[in-house]
Amino acid sequence: MPEQPRAARRGRPPEAGLAQRRRRQIIESAYVVFAERGYEGTAISDVAAHASIGQGTVYRYFTSKREILDHVVDFGIEKLVATIEPQKMLQLPTSAEDLMESLHAAASRIYDMVEGEPEFIRLLFVEASAIDKELADRLLGLEMFAAKFVARELRRGIEARWIRADVDVDVIAHTILTLVLPGLMRELRGPSNAEVRERTVAAVLNLMMKALRPRSLAP
Repeated sequence: MPEQPRAARRGRPPEAGLAQRRRRQIIESAYVVFAERGYEGTAISDVAAHASIGQGTVYRYFTSKREILDHVVDFGIEKLVATIEPQKMLQLPTSAEDLMESLHAAASRIYDMVEGEPEFIRLLFVEASAIDKELADRLLGLEMFAAKFVARELRRGIEARWIRADVDVDVIAHTILTLVLPGLMRELRGPSNAEVRERTVAAVLNLMMKALRPRSLAP
């Protein structure tokens, strides 16, 4: 018996890239809602409502609110890294002043983000890090990523002799970031004060520059 032709499939064919776009839509909505209400104060239905989709659609792409948070943290880290603009630190500073100016500009961009999106920064650095060790470790990795850039430039400075040869670059890189952290925490508590944050960043970087420059170059 000859093979019968298959009946044509009804309905629209799958839209190329739909799954990726839908996941991104859910993550971006969760980013907004988590920042506004906090992780604990948000339900899956809230995320679905913000994304203008059904709750079942959310569960088609994510198994739980905790899984969504993982992706929201990744999304936030992407935004933060884009804000820091690490590629600008690849412009090879030729002096301690150049390096500190680059760090100053990066810190200013972070402060601007804190001022513009304080709820999300609070979610990323306070709420998420307190939920479990895995998230805390991922956020610690962000600090290590930034410190790696600073340490690399300090090593270059030692080779070029505009940084003291006896500097422990890994320790100093983390120290620079740690000294800026209290200013960020103060910004999160509010209210924002541009003059105070500028004084904080300038004082920290001025202190580090004096400590890093070879004595023969010290003013």
